[in-house]
Amino acid sequence: MTKDQINKLEMFESLRTYLDTNTNKWNGVPVLTTFKNDFDELLLDIRENQEHQEASKIFLGSNKTIQKRIVSDKADILNDALEAYAAIEENSELEQKAAKSFSDLNTLRNQDFIIVITETISLLEQHLAALKNYGVTHNQIIDLKHSFDQFLAIQGLPRQYKIAGKQATIGLAELFNQTTDLLTTKMDKIFKQFKNSDATFYNGYIAARNIINN
Repeated sequence: MTKDQINKLEMFESLRTYLDTNTNKWNGVPVLTTFKNDFDELLLDIRENQEHQEASKIFLGSNKTIQKRIVSDKADILNDALEAYAAIEENSELEQKAAKSFSDLNTLRNQDFIIVITETISLLEQHLAALKNYGVTHNQIIDLKHSFDQFLAIQGLPRQYKIAGKQATIGLAELFNQTTDLLTTKMDKIFKQFKNSDATFYNGYIAARNIINN
């Protein structure tokens, strides 16, 4: 990667982490959920595209703990809905599987964590039709998949979920162009609605969007 690409990727990753840790601020806007999923997919494709380049190593290691917490938090929220559904349906086996808190998940050994999150996603997909009445959406599951794939990438493991699949053969430069275009022509404009309603969150978004030239 070029120096400019490295600086941009650091900004992309910073923004992704900021949005993931503030999901409750923006996920009520359906179009933002769609754009965020597109953004996550592009970042995963960038990482795959340059995984053999030495520069990619600077993004790994320090974010393991943060990314595990992000996945645990998202899985915990969806597990609550799954647990409530299982209790009402008197499905004790499902209720037991869903009864995992943030702490339960985040303190698992990484190998066990991968197994449990994979099972959680599978259960959510199996019961999605019923879970819609409990506030669970398809996009929320995709969001969890993306965050989990980011965790796997940081662990140096292959991702489990290829959501879009349309970027696989696109070169690195084009991936950067598409990601920049998504931010400037779509996400930046939609996130501007928070400028007055939640200035603290919006200012954090703008700060995360800042490219630091190293």
